[in-house]
Amino acid sequence: MSRDRNYLVVWPAYFDSQRTRLEGRKVPKALSVEAPSVELIYEVCKELGLAPILELDKRLPRSHWEKSGRVLIKKVKKKTDLLMEIGKALHDKSLALKLKPGSKSK
Repeated sequence: MSRDRNYLVVWPAYFDSQRTRLEGRKVPKALSVEAPSVELIYEVCKELGLAPILELDKRLPRSHWEKSGRVLIKKVKKKTDLLMEIGKALHDKSLALKLKPGSKSK
């Protein structure tokens, strides 16, 4: 699917606790997880009712050598608000799945 302006692109790097802000992380460390998969992000977006579209063959331009995939979601709010919402749900789900969270919330 070519990029439609009615959709927001969500990359796994946005939620990766091992990346810095300069390397592409867009949420606070407290809402990030270690090496999130695009499938997990897709699942969280489905649970939040965001009608996601999974694209496994895409690469983040900043790290084009990694085939990370991406998730497209309909624009329903500002991107930063959606990323925080997804990040919180992803962090909560990672705790439930006993994945290593990025850092503990205060």
